[in-house]
Order: sequence, then C-alpha cells, then structure tokens
Amino acid sequence: MTDADFLASEREQLLIVSDPGELARFVRGRYPQFDVAVSPTYLAGIAALARHRTRGLLVGVDPTARKLGSAVAGLRKAAGPSSRIVLCCLPSGEPLARQVLSAGADDYLIYPPSGDQLDSALALPTAGLVVGDLTPTETMPTWDELTALAGVLAGLGGGRLRTLDRLCRLIADSMRTTFVCIVVDDESAHVGDAGTTPALVETITAGGRRLGRILVGPRLREPFSAAEVEKLRHYSRLIAHLLAAADRQHQWQTLAMTDEVSGLPNRRYAMQVLESIVHRAAVERSRLTVLLFDLDGFKHFNDTYGHAAGDQIIRETGQLFRRHCRRHDIVARYAGDEFVVLFWDAEQPRKAGSKHPTDALGVLRRFMKSLESHEFPKLGPEATGRITISGGLATYPWDAEDARRLIERADQAMLQAKRDGKNRIYLVGSEGQPAEETTTG
Repeated sequence: MTDADFLASEREQLLIVSDPGELARFVRGRYPQFDVAVSPTYLAGIAALARHRTRGLLVGVDPTARKLGSAVAGLRKAAGPSSRIVLCCLPSGEPLARQVLSAGADDYLIYPPSGDQLDSALALPTAGLVVGDLTPTETMPTWDELTALAGVLAGLGGGRLRTLDRLCRLIADSMRTTFVCIVVDDESAHVGDAGTTPALVETITAGGRRLGRILVGPRLREPFSAAEVEKLRHYSRLIAHLLAAADRQHQWQTLAMTDEVSGLPNRRYAMQVLESIVHRAAVERSRLTVLLFDLDGFKHFNDTYGHAAGDQIIRETGQLFRRHCRRHDIVARYAGDEFVVLFWDAEQPRKAGSKHPTDALGVLRRFMKSLESHEFPKLGPEATGRITISGGLATYPWDAEDARRLIERADQAMLQAKRDGKNRIYLVGSEGQPAEETTTG
C-alpha cells in the first residue's frame, strides 16, 4: 500500500495543539467519528499535519509563546486551506487570540467552550453522542450559577470576607455538597460543618504565588466526576481574579471616603455612617451624640503661615482628636476646618432621665487639654497653645430624631459658641453655658 492509499483509507483527524486544559477528553466524547490527536507544541503540530489528513485544528493560545503569529501561520500552511483552525484561549488571553487571528486562524473560542460553540467554530454537524461524563455542559455554568456569580460581582465592594462567603455558597450549590471552605492568606470563610473531611482540595494561585485553597466536602450522592473536578479548577482561577477585583474596589472606596489632607474619613462617609447609627439606635435604644466643631481663627493661621501650615493644623488636630476617642467612635473632616465626631454606644441602653453625653465630654476635656500643649512646628512663635476649638453637641433622640437634623442642631450650638467668644463647646439647649458646666457627671 502506498502512502497515498494509506492516507485515503484512514479516518479524518481533529488535531489539538497545546491543549489549554482537558479539551482533548471533551472533544473525543463530542466527536467519536474522528480520530483526536494531541500535539504538545506548535512545532509538533506542524509535523503531525504532514502525516495525517486533518479536518480541523484546535490551537491553545499560550501567552508566553514567542512568535505566536508565526506559529499559527506555519500551522495554516501545513494544514492547507480546507482545514479549520480554531484558537482556544483562557479569558485573559482573548486580546492575544484576536490579534493572531489574521495569521491564518478561522475563529477563536474561550476555554472551556460548549459543544455548540465547537460545532460552529469547526463547521461540524452536532455529533449527537456524548461519551461518559464529559457532557458539554458539566464544566459550563448553569443559569443559577451565573445568577449567583452576578450577586458576587455586585457585592465586591463589601470586601474580601463577604466575597469569600458568597463564593463558598456558590461553589457548595454548584458542586452539590454541604461543605466548602475557602482559605486565602489570613482570611477564611466556609459553609457547612467545619469538621468535615474534604473530598477535593484545589490550590488558588495568582502570578505564580500561592494565595490559598478551596476545600470541598463529599458530594451529596455519587462521587465527583472528572468534569466537576475541572470545574473546581475554574473556580480557583475565578476566585483569584475576584479577590483582586474586590481589593481594587475596596481601595477605590477607601480613597473615595477618605479626606486627602487629614487622612480621616470625609463628610460623605460620616453622613452614611450617621444614617446607619441613627437607625440602629432607634431599633436597639442605644445612645448617640454628634459633635460638630471648627478651629478658632483658622483663616488667620492659613493666611499668615500659608496653606501648608493650614494643612498641618487640619491634619494634626484631627489625628489628635482621633487618639482621644474610643475605637468605635467616628472622627471625620466635615468641611474646611470643620470636623464631625460621632460618639455612639450600642452596648448600653438609654436610661430614663439621661440627658448629657458624659463620655463625649470626657473625651473633649482630654482633647482640649492636649491641644493646649500641642506644638505645630509651622506656626513659629504661635506654635503652642494658640489653637482652640468651638463646637456644638447634639444627642439622639432628645435633640433630633434623624441624621440631618442632628447635624443642624449641633451646627446651631457651634455657631452660638463662636458668637459668645469661641474656645467653648455648647450642648443643644444649653447655649450660653459651656457643656462642661451643664453636665451632672
């Protein structure tokens, strides 16, 4: 038998070059009427084309390959014009796949492709036969999974822990198990019994660095299939990308909610938190006091010593107040040289007859004493003892029952304190008498 007779008698071939995953197993199950061959490299693929009649090629896009376009052009020349060449890439490699299409490929697919996508790209009829457990849909997300994933994406701004928790629930539903745990760096989340012995463990990596692991408990019924193991690998790659996106979004949110000069939360953040604390105080009958204060004579220091000195005063005053507050209290720059402080105590219920924020007054006394001795280097001879504040205190629910009105009442008390000579703090309803003198302790 001559070589020509041999080539004419053998079945047509589908050639997979540089398999990006487990594509060969899926293609063999999808197209049993073809011989499916695998070449690990582009050069090996070109050599294989000289020996076999090939109906179509699936070429994995290796982003690290040098002269990828030349390799695709070589495959096209060896395959001839009648063979379909379809590039297959991970989502991150799509721009490169589009770029090298002109080198001789007919189409490209995102890995893992569905059976219908393969049929269309290779111009093959639907085989109508699927072997074993490698159905085209097992590694593809269901509608419920896509819906759950959309929820994860929408909640990225909630931070890593919330993202990990939602991903645990998504994977548990997808893999049909009652236990999933995701551990990344020093953080972890899980659903189900934490004492469960995992049946599958998948490593999460990014940029060659090991980030963590996914631990999956036994399947509720039969053991996991090979396609489900591959799906877990997809989830590990997805988690790495989602966590990076969550970190970036958290950074942007932090920047959007942080005052550039003082390093404290800004007005937008303070008002959002105040709305939340007012709602909580209404439900749990907890205490809340708002302080609004500004720096006396700030314009004089800004005009005399320059904006750099003014920024230093803003920054150091805010940080000094922050050091005297309790950890959960909020100190924010409100506007210009104005600051807002939210004193709240969710643990202690309101007491009948309670009127004055004694905790807030204690903080104020300590802060004002520290301010008297604090040195501001850029102020020269006026460095010590010249910065004073005037402010107003409003307490929920006695002075107001919503966030906007609390700020307004505190602002009114602050303005009265400035009219009466500055360097004093007034409680709403006690204007004309310093707050320290109105408290009964």
